[in-house]
Amino acid sequence: MNRRTGIMVGLALASLAAGGPAEAQMMYPGGYGGYGMSAWGADPGAGFMAGLGAYSRGRGVYAVEKAQADALNLQTMIKWNQALRVRQAQLRADKAKADARRDAERQERVDVGEERDGTTLNTLLLAILDSDPGAAHAGRTATPLSAAAIREIPFEWDSEAVTLCLDQMTGEGSLPGLLAGSEYQADRDALRKAVTAALAEDVKGPVSAETLQRVRDAVAGFRASFQKHAADFEPGYLDAKNFLTTLDGLSRLLDDPSMKALLKELDAGGERTVGDLIAFMNAFNLRFGPATTERQAEIYSRLIPALAAVRDAAVAARTVAPAPADPSGAALRAAATDAFKGMSWKELDAHAQSR
Repeated sequence: MNRRTGIMVGLALASLAAGGPAEAQMMYPGGYGGYGMSAWGADPGAGFMAGLGAYSRGRGVYAVEKAQADALNLQTMIKWNQALRVRQAQLRADKAKADARRDAERQERVDVGEERDGTTLNTLLLAILDSDPGAAHAGRTATPLSAAAIREIPFEWDSEAVTLCLDQMTGEGSLPGLLAGSEYQADRDALRKAVTAALAEDVKGPVSAETLQRVRDAVAGFRASFQKHAADFEPGYLDAKNFLTTLDGLSRLLDDPSMKALLKELDAGGERTVGDLIAFMNAFNLRFGPATTERQAEIYSRLIPALAAVRDAAVAARTVAPAPADPSGAALRAAATDAFKGMSWKELDAHAQSR
């Protein structure tokens, strides 16, 4: 290095030495990287404070970022819960619709079943006769109905209530005192056995002719024993006689051969009406039995609206109050006694022979 160069280097070093600290700050304006570290190494206290500031600012940045992350998580959970509730509600709605559809299909099957087994028609008939006892008005319904259709209806005797009435009347402790003597023990046992068998059959379906005959034979045997052992001057004689008369009359209501004879007359043809059908079923205590053929089912489906119209008219024109409920059957037993007590056994026997 020549002399001139050496002088210039020396001047430069001298100027650096003279303004060292100030020039050092000038080299790092505003601090290193913006974190306030301009005084590190120059002043330990200033460096510590600068570090705290950097830490605080770092925590602030972290807090902001964490708050944003928390807000994002919260919104995510809110959206999830909303979506979950919407889906749950939709599934419940779908299930309700499916249940309603199944219920409707089930009800439709029930309705079809009740149409075919006679339940619907029997309910309508009962409502008609409840509003119009004796079918005085309903029997005049002029809606045409062919004799052939009536002939094909599978009628049944509506006998359960009658059989149950017989069962209650012949139960232990139900007979009049005069008939509770030992001389009637065999008659009571025979009657009870016959009625019990009839009730068991009636619960499942029609009572067989053989069982019905055993009931009538048991009643007839009891009557014969009563006529043999009782005297008309004995206390309780009239009650006992009326009781046996009622049993005799009820047993004849379980079947009526004259109904079959009347049905045969329908073979001659000719037009009948729905009113004829109602009056006929009322007179013989009949009900609609289960349809066993498609033809019978078709007849039932056509009769339902016809009987519904008669039912509506009968209810609208009702002139008598509905009969009170009879859960124990006491009202039926009393009504049966009132209905038959005035009849003599000769009249009952004559009626039976005329059928």
